[in-house]
Amino acid sequence: MALREHLDYAEKVRTQRRTRVVTVLFIAAFTAYLGTLWYLQVIRGETYRTLASENVLRTVEVPAYRGNIRDRHDRILVSNRLAFNVRMDREAIRDREALTRFLATLLEMEPDILRQRIETARPRPLERRIVLAEDVTLKQAVSIEARQLEWPELSIEVEARRSYPHGRMSAHALGYVGEISEAEMRSGAFADNLVGGDIVGKTGIERSYEAGLQGSKGARRVRVNSRGRVVEEIGLDRPPRHGTDLRLTIDLDLQRVLEEAMAGHVGAGIFLDPWTGEVLAMASSPAFEPNLFARRFPAEAWNKLISDPLKPLQNRVSLSSYSPGSTFKIVVGAAALAEKVITPSTTIFCPGYAIIYKHRFHCWKAGGHGAVALEDAIVHSCNVYFYQVGKMLGIEAIASFARRLGLGEPTGIDLLHEDAGLIPTPRWKEETRGQPWYAGETISVAIGQGPLNVTPLQMARMAATLANGGRQVTPHLVYRGEIAEAADASRRRDEAGFTARTMAALRRAMVGVVERGTGKAARLADIRVAGKTGTAQYSSRSAGVDADELPYAIRDHGWFVGFAPADSPRIAFAVFIEHGGHGGTTAAPVARRVLERFFSPPEEQPATSPGRGLKDMQAATPTVGEGSTGASS
Repeated sequence: MALREHLDYAEKVRTQRRTRVVTVLFIAAFTAYLGTLWYLQVIRGETYRTLASENVLRTVEVPAYRGNIRDRHDRILVSNRLAFNVRMDREAIRDREALTRFLATLLEMEPDILRQRIETARPRPLERRIVLAEDVTLKQAVSIEARQLEWPELSIEVEARRSYPHGRMSAHALGYVGEISEAEMRSGAFADNLVGGDIVGKTGIERSYEAGLQGSKGARRVRVNSRGRVVEEIGLDRPPRHGTDLRLTIDLDLQRVLEEAMAGHVGAGIFLDPWTGEVLAMASSPAFEPNLFARRFPAEAWNKLISDPLKPLQNRVSLSSYSPGSTFKIVVGAAALAEKVITPSTTIFCPGYAIIYKHRFHCWKAGGHGAVALEDAIVHSCNVYFYQVGKMLGIEAIASFARRLGLGEPTGIDLLHEDAGLIPTPRWKEETRGQPWYAGETISVAIGQGPLNVTPLQMARMAATLANGGRQVTPHLVYRGEIAEAADASRRRDEAGFTARTMAALRRAMVGVVERGTGKAARLADIRVAGKTGTAQYSSRSAGVDADELPYAIRDHGWFVGFAPADSPRIAFAVFIEHGGHGGTTAAPVARRVLERFFSPPEEQPATSPGRGLKDMQAATPTVGEGSTGASS
């Protein structure tokens, strides 16, 4: 019994000892666990929170590249290029002054400008990083990427920027791009998914065909670290749809010659296919540099551009209207023949003036032209002849036939805006000025003066209508394909309502202008050119004074319109020179240079276009990181 009690006591002691050991071990383990938690949460908490935040998934936009624009021979007019931008995370800056000194030296910028940008720049929507410098050089971008450990708050992003490799050439036709504005986003004229900072077309073809050129953005999933830097590509959620390439009707060679011929002049020139309305060349001078708009540029540069008295942003081809001067005599002659108030052989005597409604109207030639019929009246641009014809026709008939030739209304060219010009009528004057139409005003309109305005584009279409036998064409810059052109060519060719005899008489007269009249400067050796010069009076001080002898600021405007070859036209045109004086001495030589190039043997074209678009470069380019009575012809 005693032995049994002794054994039980010993077992109890052992059990208690084991329990104490287990308890101590449990307490030690629990204490160690609490200690570890305290260490992780307190001592190393910031470290582990940073590590956790470095594994964040984000969906980011994949930009769509704008479509390239090419000429009729598939040569690049507009493409895209790679640009490097410096971005900064303001919240991660550790030493602002040291950073400013580093960037000022590397980017060759004033420190004060950098400080201002760091303080005031706003990040793009849904982003925390600001764009500190745009379009830096590759060397500068690599220098920043190589110092990521030293300057982790900096990064380089690669983006596509619009590129106009020919600079100012075709600037008004092509237009330019820029960041979409709040007003544009609210207008409903652009895609719904565009946000501030997105690039859109602002003018020209870039604007008119924005929907197709823009494309649509895609999306990709990435893993980013706490600084917003991509550490892993997860996958593409939605591929971008890149913009559609456009092929224009413009011929780069003709365009170059036209712009070279217009250099030093203020004005416009446009050359069309008279059967299809294709714009072969189109220039407004002076032009602007569209590459300026492909990046942000200072407000001072913009203010200088818009305050330039020569208005380089104004498209004088389609947005400016002027008195047509003596080129309008073609319209009056056509109307008189159609209305049968004259025949081609009707003669009128010009003594140098005409007394109509008890008022003396002068011819530009003081001694007069003597007895002239229609052809010689056009060839020598006799004012007296058309004074009398205008009186016989009346303003309503003149206005009606002017519209049949496409004047006084938009042509329908595929650009966003277009000036309608003005063909005056008694109703127009009553509604706009509250005054009756005076018969004497018709006399001025008959020679292309008075309240009469047309655009160079309208005059080129008029020339095309005369060239093709009376069919109005719709000028267009984007190639529409053989089917569309064939459909246009099959339309009736007598839409203007002129007989073949009328057209033949006008054509003979216009050939005479170039062969023996005021348009001799446009003569070609082997090609018969049909044309008409015009001098539109700008100031009353020019009456009776040779236009070429006047000061530039009050000198008359010069016109030359026509087509060639005269017997089987392939090209129609209008050239306008502001303050150019006689159209025969300033506008006609411009036309001749373009016609010489058009009819010269074709030059051998390169097998590929002279530049590559961004889409062509993607595979090879690595991503670095994130009127009056004094007017004459």
